[in-house]
Amino acid sequence: MKFELPVGLIGAGGVTRSFLSRMPVLLGRIGPVKAVSFRVARRIANALRAGRAAQSYQDLGACAQIWIAVPDASLDTVFRDLAASIPVTGKIVVLCGSTRDSFWPSPILAKGALVATLNCVEESSEKLFVAEGDPAAMKELRRAVALEKRRLIELRAASKALYLSGTHLASQLLLPWIAASVESLREAGFSRVEATRLAHALGTRALRAYVKAGPKAWSPSHAQRLLHAVARDLETIRGADPRLAALYASGVEQALRYFESKKHAAGR
Repeated sequence: MKFELPVGLIGAGGVTRSFLSRMPVLLGRIGPVKAVSFRVARRIANALRAGRAAQSYQDLGACAQIWIAVPDASLDTVFRDLAASIPVTGKIVVLCGSTRDSFWPSPILAKGALVATLNCVEESSEKLFVAEGDPAAMKELRRAVALEKRRLIELRAASKALYLSGTHLASQLLLPWIAASVESLREAGFSRVEATRLAHALGTRALRAYVKAGPKAWSPSHAQRLLHAVARDLETIRGADPRLAALYASGVEQALRYFESKKHAAGR
């Protein structure tokens, strides 16, 4: 496949460790590489073995696509400088690894850039990506990801926050509950290895049940069992560790509230 115009890249030092550094087809299309300085741009181009360092944003003017891989804290400055330097109307701009979505207000969006975002799904060995954005930009992203032999899940436009909440709930936000489970078991007499093994087995069982039955994996009997457990055991747990007691009570309350609301929503 022949690409008539090069792809521009705006990057920071971290781009050399990002998923972009392992996308050989895309790297073969890279032309000008812009960074905070010419020296940094040259270092990025050399590390990626792709493109050439650009002195200014004007060097990206001939690019139909511009991929941006910089920290979110730097995006506003990049957007402002890019929009002030070249016409961006109709150009495809891809934000790589950003927590922002394609509808985030910016000068390039206001001036007609076709914005999309691309993120690598954690724990996927960089084989799975998610993207959202302008339909024309998404068409190009689908092609780019397919050429890299990766899989792409298309998010609804401006739904990046929901994607991120889903990943956080299943990862970082789950860690306190795992830690509390292990600590509670250890307070009861388990060794760390035994407690960790049991928490892993129980968590895996719960996940398998949800995969098989969805929300139906939660039943009214679970709610009653948890309510009785809190009423019976909370003071004992508080005496051993007030933090565990607070987390336990809060977890039960939130779980009951969530599944009760789901039940009412399904009944409407």
